[in-house]
Amino acid sequence: MSAALQDLARAKAVGEIPTQKAPTPKPLPPELLPVQPFPLGALPDAFRPWVADVAERMHCPPDFVAVPMLVAAASLVSRRVGIRPQGRTDWFVRGNLWAAIVGRPGYMKSPAMAQALAPLEKLEARAAETYNAETAAHQAQALAAKLKAEAAHSTARAMLKKDGGADVLSLLASDKAEAGPLRRRYLVNDMTYEKAGEVLAQNPDGVLLMRDELRGLLLHLGAEDAATARGFYLQAWSGGRYVFDRIGRGTVTVEDARLSIIGGIQPGPLSELVHQARRGGADDGMLERFLVAWPDAPGQWREVDRWPDSQAKRQAWQTFERLDTLTAESLRAEQDTDTSGAPQGGHYLRFEPAALEPFREWRTDLEASLRAAEGEGLEGALSKFRTHVPALALLLHVADGGAGPVGLAPTLRALVLAEYFESHTRRLHSSGRRVVLAAARAILKKAQGGDLPETFRARDVYRNQWAGLGDKETVAEALDMLAADDWLTETELPTGGRPTVVYALTEGARHG
Repeated sequence: MSAALQDLARAKAVGEIPTQKAPTPKPLPPELLPVQPFPLGALPDAFRPWVADVAERMHCPPDFVAVPMLVAAASLVSRRVGIRPQGRTDWFVRGNLWAAIVGRPGYMKSPAMAQALAPLEKLEARAAETYNAETAAHQAQALAAKLKAEAAHSTARAMLKKDGGADVLSLLASDKAEAGPLRRRYLVNDMTYEKAGEVLAQNPDGVLLMRDELRGLLLHLGAEDAATARGFYLQAWSGGRYVFDRIGRGTVTVEDARLSIIGGIQPGPLSELVHQARRGGADDGMLERFLVAWPDAPGQWREVDRWPDSQAKRQAWQTFERLDTLTAESLRAEQDTDTSGAPQGGHYLRFEPAALEPFREWRTDLEASLRAAEGEGLEGALSKFRTHVPALALLLHVADGGAGPVGLAPTLRALVLAEYFESHTRRLHSSGRRVVLAAARAILKKAQGGDLPETFRARDVYRNQWAGLGDKETVAEALDMLAADDWLTETELPTGGRPTVVYALTEGARHG
């Protein structure tokens, strides 16, 4: 007989544990909350056919194509214009987005995202070709300038040999060397945050960071020694001035540190990140800044072997080309001026009056729900929708060829997207319990299968280091869940000091 069982028998013998009616175990909660399917009708007209075509041919959720495409397009729009979501205030939203697509391996996340980002990849490749050509020309000019300077020095020496008082200043004076060309960037993949600062200093309109697997970035930024990098990324979501002062590197000033992010991640690692964040009390809003697309698993696979819709592809790609050439003037954007009349701050659009009303109604409901304090970090994520919704409305307006104030149609579609993203955000921030739920089910299986003593302590579980049951705190949370739902009895045994807690299957759990 185990020590826990002996303690329990002694306690029962002296009447310390009352006899209770056998409870009926309650069903354990579902692993994931339900989510809405992606609303294809809310996409820009130029994107909708191509997203549907790619999703059908790849047999993947349309979310995996649509969300990266929206983020990529927003990264171009936010280069030229932002939005002021209120009618009179100076509240300014830049319009860049962070998003993550979530799915198990084999669900075509990476190929779908590659299709969505292909137009931006083309712009990146073209910019690299231009940069290489300009660099070659600059090198030739620099060499010519060097040769001219050497010839001037030789002439000056010869003149001074003949006449020590000769005026050679005009020969030795030279213009400052012209700075080399700057490479325009659209898309980056892997870089330190210091390098990100250099890239953004040279590209003040912002760039898009694409990570095929976001887990590595999030784990890196969550490390204690990465606090400075994490702070930089947090600011790069909302933008603003950021100054790097480094010995050896000098000072690098980023006038507007603005970074868009898109990447994929698997459900298990993401749930673990949420669980660890909630357990550790992390509340700086890193995960909360991401729009999340976590669709249900695709249905039964079927073969689709047909040519891509070339017209749909052309239409989507041409829209990216147009977004790349946007100007504040073509968008009829406004800009503030200072007291002397000089331009000040970024260009912006506002909602037209018909669009402002539904946005205000939506925000009123949002603020009421935030004050209800739903917990699990959810209120922090939902509060970011104050920024997400105006950014989406601006994107949809401009992507469909709009200029001037943001109209009613793109605003309503942005609110449809917000409802979709909210359901996925709720799934994300409730998913931390998946870790505990998996542990609870594993404990239940071990207990019902006889791998645990009839009466056991928490340490009898975690000391075995079974898969998913090696973490002491997770095991404790799982045991609490099982006891609360009447799968286990939980008994405190007096020991003269700190009580010992022992567990046993309830009668209903033995036969469940």
